[in-house]
Amino acid sequence: MSEHAAGWFNDPYGRFQQRYWSGSAWTEHVATNGVQQVDPMGASSVIPFATPATAYQAPDSTQPFTAPPQAFAAAADPSDPNAQAAPPVSIKDKATGFLHGLGDDARLRPRPSLRVAVSGLGGAVLAVGVLAAVGGDDPTRGKLVVVGLLLIGAAWALRTYVTIPEVQSAAVGKVTIGIPVFAAAATVGNGEGGPLTAFVTAVLFIAAWALPGFKSRNLLLGLGALFLVATLGAALDDSDGGGFLPSFLTDSVGSSGAVYLLGAAILLGLTWWLDSHAFHGTGTALVSAGLVAAVIGTGLLANEFGDAGGPMFVAIVGFLICAVGTHGNRRATTWWGAVLAAIGVVSFVVVQWEPSSTGAIGSALVVSGLLLVAIPFAVNPLRAAMAKSNQPPAAPPTIPSPFDPPAG
Repeated sequence: MSEHAAGWFNDPYGRFQQRYWSGSAWTEHVATNGVQQVDPMGASSVIPFATPATAYQAPDSTQPFTAPPQAFAAAADPSDPNAQAAPPVSIKDKATGFLHGLGDDARLRPRPSLRVAVSGLGGAVLAVGVLAAVGGDDPTRGKLVVVGLLLIGAAWALRTYVTIPEVQSAAVGKVTIGIPVFAAAATVGNGEGGPLTAFVTAVLFIAAWALPGFKSRNLLLGLGALFLVATLGAALDDSDGGGFLPSFLTDSVGSSGAVYLLGAAILLGLTWWLDSHAFHGTGTALVSAGLVAAVIGTGLLANEFGDAGGPMFVAIVGFLICAVGTHGNRRATTWWGAVLAAIGVVSFVVVQWEPSSTGAIGSALVVSGLLLVAIPFAVNPLRAAMAKSNQPPAAPPTIPSPFDPPAG
């Protein structure tokens, strides 16, 4: 296959209309009716030998995103002296393979539903009521451990054996209360729990998201990611030191705030990667945790940069969040980032202007508004250049592939 020149050909996996051949391997760049997408299956070491008829059909977005049937794929024969050894599976391939196994919840954002949302909140309220009723005015650790386990177990049973969406949503609400209650009761001693409690809570939430029962419930992943960041922040607060962070950083901006901001950067970066690989559902969980961590970290650090640097710092964080939201077509993330950026810009102008009258305040707001309108025009050329560099060659009209089996 390596003798063929690079170009667009019929997708041999049958998942899209065309796939880009680099000259030595199929890539993740695909196109249907001229609309380009990214499909991680292009990195698979299993090479198909025929192009099925589905290669000429537009993909049905309502159907699960699954691997191609084995009938259209063949692995290299190890007994063939001319066969090349399959490349090792990379971390990226393992990650995408795991996410594919989560089903539609990893790829699709949940559709809003009033009944499901209210039922979920009802489950959480019900769990709090059970906790208060059983625990009483002076609950013991043992009693709280038992209540937490019962809430988790009851929620798991409802998720596993009841197929009514409202009941399943209520079960998720119950487990969001049961897990922290159990983690706190199991780890807190003499009124102190700190980082250990946050860490156990994070592990339990992430395990629930990955294991059967609550598998793929992205709310649990988001809570787990947020508690994981809180674990590091609490650990640094307790130790009164920077730990793994450079001393010049923690001495200048504070260890806990730096951890929250670093955690936000990691979560938002992972969201960018997930959106680039069409795992929008999982990305929604991480971006929610990233937004909360970013707001906490920004609030803790803004005052450390002074009257002028603080507002600029807030604006920069807001613009970065806005970029992540725009990249993944996320309205809420984009708007939250824009609001944070606007707060930073307005604060910077007001601090520099120091208005002392209503007219001066109005003038400062006018200047702030003009700056906010002008900034996107200044950024547009850079954004266009980045978007152009990330695009593969334009897809030509559909043509027969040299890899197709001969007719007849």
